[in-house]
Amino acid sequence: MKFKSKEHEQFFYTLVNSCKNNDTYHLSLFYTLGIDKDCRYHINELYNKKNDSIIISGLNQPWQTSGSDLTTRLAFNLWNGYTQDGYENESTPSELFACEYAPYFFEAVKMRYPEYCKEQPYRKNTGKER
Repeated sequence: MKFKSKEHEQFFYTLVNSCKNNDTYHLSLFYTLGIDKDCRYHINELYNKKNDSIIISGLNQPWQTSGSDLTTRLAFNLWNGYTQDGYENESTPSELFACEYAPYFFEAVKMRYPEYCKEQPYRKNTGKER
């Protein structure tokens, strides 16, 4: 697993260690929200630890930047498939991954769906197809 910064790594492990449930939903949420410094700073406006739920209204906060908005949208989508009504196109891969955070977003997807992201063994191309 690669982290964008020391702060990202510390944020992730702090939340993981304080959470009762460390399933792929929580791991990918904490990892994704930790990528962006504004999301880290405003975590209590994005995730309710007591209720163990995301806070949808966090998407509409004035502190959101282009980077934190993309990060929040991906994190919420990985959590429960959430897309904002009327803004579904902003949660497409072509919108989300066209940014500097893309390498870390891929890590988040692998974290959320480990069963589908296993490396496939290399096969030599023999020219014979089935």
